[in-house]
Parts: sequence; structure tokens; C-alpha cells
Amino acid sequence: MGDPALQVRREVLRALQEDGRASYSRIAADLGVPRRLVTQIVQQAVESNELRLTVSISPDLLGLERFAYLQVAVEGPVEPVRRALIDLPESSFVADVAGVFPIDVEVRVGADPHLGELLAAIQQIPGVRSLRTHLYESIEVNRYSPLRTGHTDFKVDEQDRAVIAHLQRDGRASYRELGEAAGLSAGGARLRFERLKRAGVVKVVAMPVRDHQRETPSIGMGIRTRLATPEALELLRGLEPEFLAVAIGSYNFLATFSRESAEELIAVTDRLRAEPAITAVESWANLRVLKEQYGEGDRLTVRGAGASPA
Repeated sequence: MGDPALQVRREVLRALQEDGRASYSRIAADLGVPRRLVTQIVQQAVESNELRLTVSISPDLLGLERFAYLQVAVEGPVEPVRRALIDLPESSFVADVAGVFPIDVEVRVGADPHLGELLAAIQQIPGVRSLRTHLYESIEVNRYSPLRTGHTDFKVDEQDRAVIAHLQRDGRASYRELGEAAGLSAGGARLRFERLKRAGVVKVVAMPVRDHQRETPSIGMGIRTRLATPEALELLRGLEPEFLAVAIGSYNFLATFSRESAEELIAVTDRLRAEPAITAVESWANLRVLKEQYGEGDRLTVRGAGASPA
């Protein structure tokens, strides 16, 4: 069964990955443990830089319309290429990878021709030999980011921006603190946050800090299948991916799985390879996640002019 204390810790952190502002009292009640234990687990994880409590922003609010996953072949030193990809404002995920391609990167861009221009610019980075590009037709699961909502006309004002900016620094800031940052009362800040959350344009999450972990934090997978898309999605969702996208290109689906041990990750790959309707599975280890952010920094300026509705 494993260590009960480790299992409790795992469940606490998983609850916060789903909702970074989840009540510690509610988590404790669900798990049948003291609230102070939940508080201690979270504080230790934050202080040890294992996770950060922040807010992710919907692609719609940022004006992002197209998404792609790139596997980058490099000639010569990798570090300059790595740094250039991390510095791209369009990159949301960058990792050192075990396999033929030493780096993978997810990019999120606006309307055409933004993607084509970005790919051409990446190809010109010194040291980039070639790119293997996979387009997302849709993102079905992302544990650490809101999905597209369709609210492309959703507007935010400066007080909304101030609330979001403070949540980026401290995802569990009190409503009093959010109000002080935005020039609002605590009740006003709560109403602003609840409106943003209800519309699906923000999500407070406990984001793993994975650039320093010694163990393999996650594996990426490219999957081909004979199943129709709805049936394939049902199968893949059942394996609890942290990310899942319907893809156009070499794969039907792209997924990321994270587990507590290599044995658990192997079990996932074995399960997929044993499925008769899965025709191909290609996997790669994300040895070090160098960048993982979904709408942080000043990217909210891409969209959002106008008054916030009452």
C-alpha cells in the first residue's frame, strides 16, 4: 500500500493542483486528517520550491488562437538554443528531453500568420538544425491552465488586471490583500475574482517547480490510434494525463503524464501499448522542465481593453 504519510501528502498536493485556492479545511475533511497537517504539507512544498501557487490565464483572454508542439533538433552547443527558446514570449513550455530531439517546446500564438512567422524565426536561431512540428486541433486536458472558453469578447479593466497580477505572485492571497492591490474592498475583490473564475478565464493552481527535480518529472507521448476521437479521448482521460491534445501531424494525440515513480510511468506506457486500437506510441522523458507558464508576466496586455461589466 505504501507509506500512508506520503499518500496523504500526494493527495493534498493533487487537490491544490486542481484548485490552488481550495480550502485547507475542506481538503483535511475529505482526507480525514487535521487541517494543520494540510497547512504544514503545503508550506513545506512552497518553502522547498517544490511548487508555486499562481494563476494561469485563459488563451482567449490573451488573444491566443493557435498552439503547436515542437521537437527541436540541435547542432552544436544546446545551451544557446535552450536559452533562446525560454526567452520567447510565445513559449509556454520548454524541456530538456531524452531522445533524438534534445529540446521540446510548446508555443501559443495569435491569429495567422503569427505561427508561420514564429516557426521561421525559431528555425533561424543559431544551432537549430530542424523542427518537427505538431499542431493542436484542440486541447482537452491541461491541469495547470484554463482551456479555451469561447469568451473572446470578455473584457477586463485595470482592477481586474491588478487582482490577476497579485494572484500571479501569490495564488492564495486573501481577498483583503487582493483588494488593497486593486483599490477595492475585500468584498469587491472577491466579486472580481469569482467573475473571472466563473467565466473560466483564470485558474489558480499549484504549479510544480520541476527544473531542479532529480527524478523524471513527466513523460511526453505521441499516440496514433484507430479509435474515433471521442472513444480515444475517453481511453486517454482514464489514464489521468496532466495534458492531452488532439493533434494534426505525425500523431493523433499528444499527452503528458506525471507520476510519483518510474514504475508508475512504465505502467502507463505498457497500458497504452497493450491496447489493440493503439497503433503507435512514441514516448520521451522530460528530464528537466525549464519553463512552464500559462499567461504570466505582462502577456495580459495582448487583450483586455475596455470596461469590466458589472
